[in-house]
Amino acid sequence: MTAAQMVRQRRREWSELEAMLLRLGGRRRRQRATPAELERFAALFRSVCADLARARALDFPEQLIDYLNALAARGHNIFYAAPPVRRGRLRHFFAVGFPLALRRNSVYFAVGLLLFFAPMTAMIGVAAFDEDVLYQIVPRAALESAERMYQRGHQQGRGEGADLGMTGFYIRNNIGIAFQCFATGIFFGLGSVFFLLYNGVLIGAVVGFVGNTPSAMNLLSFIVGHGPFELTAIAIAGAAGLRIGFGALAAGSRSRWQALRESTGEAVQLVLGAAALLLGAALIEGFFSPSSLPMVIKFAFGGCCALFLVWYLGVFAWQVERRAAAPARGGQR
Repeated sequence: MTAAQMVRQRRREWSELEAMLLRLGGRRRRQRATPAELERFAALFRSVCADLARARALDFPEQLIDYLNALAARGHNIFYAAPPVRRGRLRHFFAVGFPLALRRNSVYFAVGLLLFFAPMTAMIGVAAFDEDVLYQIVPRAALESAERMYQRGHQQGRGEGADLGMTGFYIRNNIGIAFQCFATGIFFGLGSVFFLLYNGVLIGAVVGFVGNTPSAMNLLSFIVGHGPFELTAIAIAGAAGLRIGFGALAAGSRSRWQALRESTGEAVQLVLGAAALLLGAALIEGFFSPSSLPMVIKFAFGGCCALFLVWYLGVFAWQVERRAAAPARGGQR
């Protein structure tokens, strides 16, 4: 087959695909596409992909290859596009789904908070009485390096470009820690226990060491804004890992695979909520925490964030649970 023969034989289908791309290109239009249209579109898309591969193999003119490549790329963007996220569904998750999941798994959440914050608090207390103990856990050079980071303070702020770059780093770092606490729960919860304890000890050692130096207020003013979201999210991620681990252990009359599937569904809801908190923490840590704003504003903001979490994860979640249970109680009457 020559290039001219391909164009003559396939032009009609290419034109049909172009027309369908125009019709199905918008999100709303794609939702209204009929099953027959979608089936025809899939056939045309596969066909143009085969034409592109054939044109490349036969070394057809670049102009034809570029046209087919563009057509295939446009088709790919629609054929493999994820369904649009509905705002109502997202709003419902944070207003109902996540709070209810947290209430259903309140025991795991409490254990996650204990495993994470207890060693952190203990290490801060140890640092106040005997710093030598910290050197057995974290190298002295690393602790002194952390203290030097906060010597200068943040009176000069940080450049916008640096803020954006550091925000990306914080997102990756925070998600990495949370993923450790969550994913290792598959090992009957032991991995989650270890990483909650490990991160609690490590963070407590650093905060405790720097907290006993002249850089203490610089450190506190930096972490007070994003700390409530970030640290709570790590505990929630650990709780999700514990949920998976316990599901694998306490299968009961169910098969272990079925119990694991059920516990994973619950854990995923917790992780999604934790991910939202981590994203918020990274944005605050990237743009607000290193800013030159007065310390009093940073501490006031951090206090508001902590109060919001207490209300949202405690009072609001409890109210959502009561509203959800009310119809069931009414039906029993």
